Amino acid sequence: MEQRHKHRHEYETTYHPSPASRARDLGIEAAEIRRCKTCQQEMPFVLVRNEWFALFEDQSLEEQGVLLA
Repeated sequence: MEQRHKHRHEYETTYHPSPASRARDLGIEAAEIRRCKTCQQEMPFVLVRNEWFALFEDQSLEEQGVLLA
């Protein structure tokens, strides 16, 4: 089993694509790809009702906590 160094993710935006019209119809206002400054892990985030959410669940986030840019 791979051992990861535990740290607090500090994400910064690396890419800000425009959501497709179908995604906007579903309520997605914006999207970003963010990369952790420490481990280089990338995570897509979406903006829904003025709140940012990670698009995928990352179980390691529950243990580590997240700082969003």
